[in-house]
Amino acid sequence: MKTYFSSPRAAASGTHGYLKARSAPLRCAHSSSRQRVTDFWIPTVNVHKHEEAPDATQLLIRAGYLRQAYAGIFQMLPLGLRVQEKLERLIDKHMRSVKASKVSLSSLSSKALWQKSGRWKPGAEFFAFKDRKDSEWLLTPTHEEEITTLVAGLVQTRQQLPVRLYQIGRKYRDEKRPRGGLLRGREFLMKDLYTFDATPKEAHATYDDIRGAYRRFLDELTVPYTEARAVSGDMGGNLSHEYHFPNTAGEDIVITCTNCDYARNEEFSRQPTCSAEIIKDLPTANSTNTRPLLQEDYLSPDGQSLIRAVAPHPTTMFSAVAQHDQSLNSYAIKAALNGIVEIDSGLESPHALFEKNVSSLSSSGNGTQKLSIYYLLDTQVEPESAQALIASDMDRFSSEGVDFYLVKIPPNSTQGINLLKHQTGDPCPDCGTGTLQLNKAIEVGHTFHLGTRYSSKLGLTSRLDNAQDPVPVEMGCHGIGVSRLIAAVASCLSDESGLNWPRVIAPFEAVIIVQKSHGGRVQAAEQIYDELAMSSSSPSPSPNATVAVDVLLDDRQDQGLGWKLKDADAIGYPVIIVVGRSFDTGKVEVQCRRLKIKRDVEVAAVAGFVRDLLQKL
Repeated sequence: MKTYFSSPRAAASGTHGYLKARSAPLRCAHSSSRQRVTDFWIPTVNVHKHEEAPDATQLLIRAGYLRQAYAGIFQMLPLGLRVQEKLERLIDKHMRSVKASKVSLSSLSSKALWQKSGRWKPGAEFFAFKDRKDSEWLLTPTHEEEITTLVAGLVQTRQQLPVRLYQIGRKYRDEKRPRGGLLRGREFLMKDLYTFDATPKEAHATYDDIRGAYRRFLDELTVPYTEARAVSGDMGGNLSHEYHFPNTAGEDIVITCTNCDYARNEEFSRQPTCSAEIIKDLPTANSTNTRPLLQEDYLSPDGQSLIRAVAPHPTTMFSAVAQHDQSLNSYAIKAALNGIVEIDSGLESPHALFEKNVSSLSSSGNGTQKLSIYYLLDTQVEPESAQALIASDMDRFSSEGVDFYLVKIPPNSTQGINLLKHQTGDPCPDCGTGTLQLNKAIEVGHTFHLGTRYSSKLGLTSRLDNAQDPVPVEMGCHGIGVSRLIAAVASCLSDESGLNWPRVIAPFEAVIIVQKSHGGRVQAAEQIYDELAMSSSSPSPSPNATVAVDVLLDDRQDQGLGWKLKDADAIGYPVIIVVGRSFDTGKVEVQCRRLKIKRDVEVAAVAGFVRDLLQKL
């Protein structure tokens, strides 16, 4: 017979976050299969201690779901692991719906492979190391290189496509400043799905299938979410969507319209394909244009190019934006300069740094390094309006051999350059009738159409019908942050009492609390447990089938009812059933914080009432 350590929770005055020392002896497990708190290890917490406005990770720690081991690294405890495993099973269900097969890839990857794909960058957030043979490795932050190499050795013809492979595994990122607990850690759990198709048309159809599966998955979590167009970044490709939970704990800004389905990450910025033309003649000043301007400077990563971006002051454009944050959109500036020059938006005093670089190169006599200044003007800013700025720079830097460039839109382009940040209240650029809303949000998923970025470099090709030469396979990558989702859901659904899980991933769907030792009450609690845990034996599912509830029996005798209720609220069980004083009148109390229900229910009707509540969660 298996044995278990008895570990009931200590008194409410116990040390916050740690088990008190106890000398409880080993005992045999209950002969029944009922899940009991006394058979389940949960660290002791002080239910009366509440940190002011704790974040989701603090709530999870306080309730006994996890502990922090190091900065950005967390250990999952039994409660947390139950949530994680339920989340993984839910993901598995929706991955099967799109005919994806599950694999498990190594967390080690060769540095040489990442150099071959072009993604290895010195100083990037990789955990890199050498083995005893001086071979260079890294802990994988993602698996595009490895999965592409794997499939390249197994797929050669169109008839072997499509292929859809996914895994749920640990990823690693050497964050300089881990923050937000599980939201941005150095080790994290992620679901990544990789899709392989023969043609772009088929790949786009697959992309739409995955987006549909993501929506169905998020619908089951019952947390409001936004699907927004996003930038692909280092992943590659030109089509991607992010999935966000609106929440003040988020690091992203999501822009939506009050009237249409316009939704964008603030980073996503459509700009025309621009070119840079060297300035030969100084623009003539326009004395009639006296509108105030906003101007911000940026420096290229190598320090050899200064970028000066200029836009109209927002209060001069239309009254609706009088309260605008008076700053430019660095993402829009990056997009407009794509293919021309890169910018480092994290530097302070870029103009002073550029002057220092000019002086340094001038004194060293190094004529091989070319310095330049780029002027990027919002479409509503005439070149003549920047005449004073350009003239001042020419007067200062011309003798240093600096070249001056004006970034221009092609003559046939119908799209303008917009460098101002969007703000709440702006008119929607799509429908024109709605207004924009900006909200902080937590990114929980991301879909990418990668095209042939990896397949073309890593030899993944297929031979199309009647084609002599093989062509690179079209790829997609689709991620869900599993550990991040745990914190995101906790953040979105918690309240002043504690966590508040959706039914589908709650560690237990319901808990039955018994008020102290009382023979009749204990028997009633066990009867309710058995009725909830029972499922119909029908071999095929039907709308009327009875589904077993994942229920927990709080049978601890060393705590009072008030402490147990606070503990249950902190943990966040969707439904709480209290077998207390009302049992003397043949009733028990049923609570559901999320539905704002607290009701006395006849003992015989409890199981049906609880199932009805869970259907709404």
